[in-house]
Amino acid sequence: MPTSTLFSMNQQPIFTGSGNSKAAEASADADEDAEAEQPSSPSVKKAEEKGIVVVHEAKCKVYVKHDDATKGWKDIGVGQLSIRCKEGAEKASKESTPTVVIRNDVGKILLNAMIYKGIKMSVQKNTVASIFHTSDAQSESDGGNVVARTYLLRLKNEEAATNLSAVIKENAPLD
Repeated sequence: MPTSTLFSMNQQPIFTGSGNSKAAEASADADEDAEAEQPSSPSVKKAEEKGIVVVHEAKCKVYVKHDDATKGWKDIGVGQLSIRCKEGAEKASKESTPTVVIRNDVGKILLNAMIYKGIKMSVQKNTVASIFHTSDAQSESDGGNVVARTYLLRLKNEEAATNLSAVIKENAPLD
């Protein structure tokens, strides 16, 4: 007489087929829920800041001049340039705090600098070169000292470059 063991092959299943179909449906529902809850791909949404007016926008490529003059220009990246001023403040005043902000497609800030009194720009073909005062990226541990650096902004065409130059001059503080 054959003895039955715990793991014998000739045992009949304890659960009937109806119970297995419910378990299969439950696992299928769980799979659908898992697919539905996946996050969407990352994207940057344009957020409007209260009290801030965007005066000008353009897409540009940003370069910074190396400290070592023999190395030339360093490519920082492509981004959306926007010139922002305080809402309600008089144009070309210190209270308007005109700022140049360039963000890449992911949202990383490539350049964030205030437009200062007497800013000088060099416009050649589709580029605008100027000195902006930015925090020193190498000395983040020191709290970020402000350093004057020469930046080159390459725009779509000559018209866009002259337009940007004119907007910066219009919004530069006079006092």
